[in-house]
Amino acid sequence: MTNEKQLIQDEDAILMAQFQKGNKDAFDSLFGKYQNMVFGVIARYINDWSYAEDMTQEVFIRIYKARDRYAPTTQFKYYLFTIVHNICVNEIRDSSRRKTKATDFSGDFGFKDNSEPIADTFHQKEVRLDVKSAVDSLPAQQRMAIILDKYEGMSYEEIGRTMKQSVPAVKSILWRARQNLKERLKKYIKED
Repeated sequence: MTNEKQLIQDEDAILMAQFQKGNKDAFDSLFGKYQNMVFGVIARYINDWSYAEDMTQEVFIRIYKARDRYAPTTQFKYYLFTIVHNICVNEIRDSSRRKTKATDFSGDFGFKDNSEPIADTFHQKEVRLDVKSAVDSLPAQQRMAIILDKYEGMSYEEIGRTMKQSVPAVKSILWRARQNLKERLKKYIKED
């Protein structure tokens, strides 16, 4: 047995290998595949859609610059989202000088924007703002876990790889996040 990690050969890892050999089209393919996904996670995490564009570019610049150090010991997607996670955590930590905006979760909770009576529309907007505020108030790790779980549909294992946490730790982080959300949104929760 060797102590080396087994190399993963998924489609994206193959593209990275081609990029390491100088094929810039391979990098363009990865960028095209993941750009919107990365942008969505970052924008929801930092709550600033315009700055998220810059941070998305920063993620891909880091991948571009680190191409020679990349080793496919895990799926490329986890490598990518680990970089996203690190950039987001660093941004939140360093952004005390900048106020965050409310996260845009509009449309994410099954509300219809047109065709509802005005009173219902007002109530729905109030709920959305309260949900935004509740998610924004979560600690950084909980916020990232919720975003990866709800919006990226990642499994506990995938979230764990991305955040460098064990599956039990991810379950705990998500449980705490949901408890915090439940507490902050209790006026909307009907107890049976």
